[in-house]
Order: sequence, then C-alpha cells, then structure tokens
Amino acid sequence: MNLLLSLLLGLAQAADLDLGYVPNPAPGEQPALLLTPGRTVERLEVVIEAGGKSWTFERNNLPAGKLERFAWTRDTQVTEASAYILAVFEDGYVSEQTVPIEYSYSAPLSVSLDRAHADLKSRTLTVQATARVERADIVVIGARKEVIDRRTVDIDQGPGDVVIPWVGEPDKAVLLDVTVHAGGAYAGFTYSPWFLDIPHEDVLFASNEAVIDDSEEYKLKHTLSELQEVLELYGEVVPVKLYIAGCTDTVGDTAHNRDLSLRRARAIATWLRGNGYDKPIYYHGFGEGLLAVNTGDGVDESRNRRALYLVGANPPPASAGIPAVKWTEL
Repeated sequence: MNLLLSLLLGLAQAADLDLGYVPNPAPGEQPALLLTPGRTVERLEVVIEAGGKSWTFERNNLPAGKLERFAWTRDTQVTEASAYILAVFEDGYVSEQTVPIEYSYSAPLSVSLDRAHADLKSRTLTVQATARVERADIVVIGARKEVIDRRTVDIDQGPGDVVIPWVGEPDKAVLLDVTVHAGGAYAGFTYSPWFLDIPHEDVLFASNEAVIDDSEEYKLKHTLSELQEVLELYGEVVPVKLYIAGCTDTVGDTAHNRDLSLRRARAIATWLRGNGYDKPIYYHGFGEGLLAVNTGDGVDESRNRRALYLVGANPPPASAGIPAVKWTEL
C-alpha cells in the first residue's frame, strides 16, 4: 500500500524532511509516523509520546528518498500523539522539531455515488459515506467553468446517507465539487445536478411509422443548433449527454405504443448522430406512460405524440418528472 499517496494528512514539512502519518489505522494496524529525508541523514532520533507512554527510535545513515515508518502500540482509547524529531545531516546541519499527530480508529472515509439522489426542489444531493461526516467544503461551478459559490457547511451525518446542499444560485449549478471531512480523514467527489429540457418543435411522423420525412428535417436542424449552443456553454464543465424520450397518445395497444415511441426516439437519435452531433445519445420509449395531457384510453391527443430532448451529465432525476428507466445508448 502506498501510504504516502493515500494517507499523508496533516503534513508537517521541514526543508529536508517530509513527514506524514496514518490518519485511520486499519484493523490490527499500528498508528505510525512516516518520514522521508530529502537528503542523506547521518543520524536520526524520533521520540513518540502517546497516552502517557513514549517510544524512542534511532536510525543511522538514511539515504535520501527512503520512506521510514515509526509505529507505536495500538490503543483505540488513544488518538493523539506528539513526535520529537532530531535529524543530523551528513554536512552537519541539524533539524529539530516537534510534530502533533491526531488519528482515528474509525473506518476510513469514502463516498459512494452508486445510489446518489439529487432533489431539485430542496436543492440537495444524497450520497453514502462510510463514516460520520462532520463538514463539507463545496464549490459550485456554473456555465463556462464560472465558480458560482464556495463555502464550508456543517453536515454531522453518517455513516450511511449524507445530505449535501448545493449553495449559491441553485438554478445555475452545473457541477458540485465536494470534499467531506471526518476527523483527520477526507474524501472528495464531483457530481452534476444539472439537466436541461431543450425546447423544440416535435417531428410529425406518419401514422404508425417511425421514418422521418424530409419535410420534417428542418425541425431537427434547429434542435441540432440548440444542442451546439449547449455544448459551448457546458461542454467544458461536464460530459454532456443527450436523452431522447419518445411518447405517444393513448390510441392503440399499450405495448405497441411503447415500441412505436422507442422506434421514433431512435430515429431522431440516429438523425442527429448522422448530421454531426457526436456526443453520447440515449433514448427510451415511454409510449403512453408519460402523457403531457392526461386522457382516458383511446383518446387522439396530438400534444401527447411528442419526444422530449433532455441534456445532462446524468440521467434525468425522478424529481424532474421523468421515471427512472434503463436508457439505451445509440
């Protein structure tokens, strides 16, 4: 395990010594000070004091760049220590310092986005954390990478569900850059709550058909122009994905309508891809399950024969009125 990469928290650094420690000792692991000399050390003395006890270590002729680990007895009731360090370098220079150390025997902190849930109304994001989160540093990024707001908020939740607010001007939030803290440990992640419903004129298909007539292509050309503007604003902030939702009225068999709406959504996706839109496209046929106008069965309502064009870094959230489904990638 590369401890310097994953566990160097609370760094104390002198001109010729890099110091770190293990913030969350694993089960059975001892707390430890980590030391790497920047140049050869002729003599090194380290004294650790923790819980009223002390441990003394001596090393001679330490080469530059070699990691040294100084561990003391594991005691889950003790989570603070101090390290006195005396280093005599080969040229006679002497470095002397005392370093405070805080650590925890709780589980290492990590965050899972597997079941992340964004609530557009309350402007919150729920994630899962392996430890109790004390606070979160939040940076809210908008279009063209503009930083809308940054602040630290108290959380005091977990382990399990942790609710993260997004601050600043919520409607302009494109990406959340979040660092959560638990004791001496921290974990970072990014998440995009952003999505847009692209206004457009619906393509008219012949009855029971999913072929785009030449006379209808001007509508998709306008949509293509709208999508290019979206990419200019947001393409450098998040990976923009297009979701096309096909819908029908209630005339005909439910299963047939679902298949028809799927084929029409796929036809629109295929046209956009063939005419220069090269970002990820997903589609799904909702049939009569996503009505714009609630009607009874067998009602010929033109406003329900439509397709929705949604863009975002993630699938449209359920709070946007779109059911959670398995989208098909073109």
